[in-house]
Amino acid sequence: MGERKGLLMAGKMGEEFGVDTVGIDLVAEPAPQNAPWPAAPHELRRLRIRKRESQEKFWSRFGVTQSSGSRFETGVVVPPPVAILLRLYVNGTLKDEDLHG
Repeated sequence: MGERKGLLMAGKMGEEFGVDTVGIDLVAEPAPQNAPWPAAPHELRRLRIRKRESQEKFWSRFGVTQSSGSRFETGVVVPPPVAILLRLYVNGTLKDEDLHG
């Protein structure tokens, strides 16, 4: 068999699954424990606190309400568009001035 290609998707309550994107049948399997993203909920909270920002200020830069940001910090799955922005922000690719909030 050829090289397996797939993508990482989030499931309910923070579970991640690697999804096979080759062929018609999609196979879900648990992602490796060391998968780099999305970060664990406590890491999201730690990042916000390290910046000394309220939930409202921190999450608004990603287009997220304070209420949703609070849920992400307690384990609700972060939607893929927000996860992408967070990843780019954590990597330093996006800066505060690049995001409007």
